[in-house]
Amino acid sequence: MKSLLQNLAALLCLSLSLLLPSRAAARDSGFVDVAADAWYADAVAYVRDRGLMGGVSGRAFAPDGDASRATLVTALHRAAGSPEAQPGDFTDLPAGAWYADAAGWAAERGLVGGYGDGRFGPGDPVTREQMAVVLWRYAGSPGAAGAPDFADRHELSDYAAEAVAWAYGSGVLTGREGNRFAPRESCTRAELAAVLRRYLSPDESAALTLRITVGDQTFTAALEDSPSVRALLARLPLTADMRELNGNEKYFYLPDALPADPVRPGSIRAGDLMLYGSDCLVLFYEDFESSYRYTRLGRIDDPAGLAAALGEGDVTVRFEAE
Repeated sequence: MKSLLQNLAALLCLSLSLLLPSRAAARDSGFVDVAADAWYADAVAYVRDRGLMGGVSGRAFAPDGDASRATLVTALHRAAGSPEAQPGDFTDLPAGAWYADAAGWAAERGLVGGYGDGRFGPGDPVTREQMAVVLWRYAGSPGAAGAPDFADRHELSDYAAEAVAWAYGSGVLTGREGNRFAPRESCTRAELAAVLRRYLSPDESAALTLRITVGDQTFTAALEDSPSVRALLARLPLTADMRELNGNEKYFYLPDALPADPVRPGSIRAGDLMLYGSDCLVLFYEDFESSYRYTRLGRIDDPAGLAAALGEGDVTVRFEAE
């Protein structure tokens, strides 16, 4: 009888669980191709909720698809309150096209130009450096610090250099894996959603949040706002084969140095992410006292389970901007 009652209780619990919404549903972007735990999920929900970007068809967002010139100017036009504008003299803007007013408005404001032959190219992919330039002009062409030291900086167009420096320095844009900016590669729709969120709502942005994945477990770390962190973000996503040391930490030597500002923290806590020297990324999974000097990068919000996930030996860890 006891076994029968236990089975009935388990069946009832299972039935109820199927009727209740899952925790992931609270972060549901509304698109079938945007997983609730994707790094861009919150950004997609942000642009959807504010009417800045929609799907490509039905419930699909196409996060890995190319962002078009029409999508970029339309998002900014809507963010500005959809002011009245004339479509302009472009020859490839059909009357009544959903992007026509936005293209005219962007041209009037000097955010974008055509190709010189009368075309706007609404369906053409927007490159990462073009996106930086448009956002920079939208912001009023502010001054910027020196250009970031990307490995592919020689590929950056002269006209985009200051815009990219501003976008990177302000945290609006980060690089791609391998310390590359990929200036002439197409911006994806997921990247555009994330950039819009960072630019339009910096206080809500997760630009200084890190996702650390070990096996099938993911941890979230809050990052410092520092040159070291900005340089690290430019190198993400990063897959690191981390080595074991002292039974309390894992470390990985980066391919090139980051800006460093080392201090002696004294107490190390589980979940601390530090830079040793200028090129050694260290993730601590135990509390202890140390006399060494580190540059603090951030800390995992909830390190419970971190030690078990990292294990006793070397381990592969994935670092991605949230």
